[in-house]
Amino acid sequence: MMEAPKDIQSLLLQEQWEASFFEIVEQFSERLYQCAFGILGNHDDANDAVQEAFISIWKNLHMFEGKSSIFSWCYAIVRNQSLSELRKRGNRYMEDVEAQVDLKDDTAMRWTAEEIENQLAHALSLLPDKQRMVFELRYYQDMPYDAMAELTQTSVGALKASYHHAKEKIGYQLTQALNLP
Repeated sequence: MMEAPKDIQSLLLQEQWEASFFEIVEQFSERLYQCAFGILGNHDDANDAVQEAFISIWKNLHMFEGKSSIFSWCYAIVRNQSLSELRKRGNRYMEDVEAQVDLKDDTAMRWTAEEIENQLAHALSLLPDKQRMVFELRYYQDMPYDAMAELTQTSVGALKASYHHAKEKIGYQLTQALNLP
């Protein structure tokens, strides 16, 4: 388990909200950004999601009960904010892709790394929330299954199954979207 350093926990116990929040931002920003980027696949959207999450963390810091680590609590807020942003996007993504791609000529098309990343982000957006989160934690953050189990309150076996199903769905989506054999 990734435990918060004792200084954040002691600051929270002493109800030093500003100092606690500063330490959270200082110590967790990069990992929380990676979470948001893994879900959203876009730098600006990930930054926006993390900023919105930090506002929520600040407003609710006094309600942290310590039932999980402070990092797990912050991670859940960022994850939920990112998933909310993903849902807001709706079908805008598909409209953008269709506008850029001439469907009559897709067999002759050469895919750039950016286009593949966009297709991957779209494939991720189609996954159920749990599979998306498991894939993001395992693939992008290389989190061990036991740490994921503690973070998500899910068994290791269920996480492995979710990851396997996510990989299969993403593979199928990319094969279809990129017109691969």
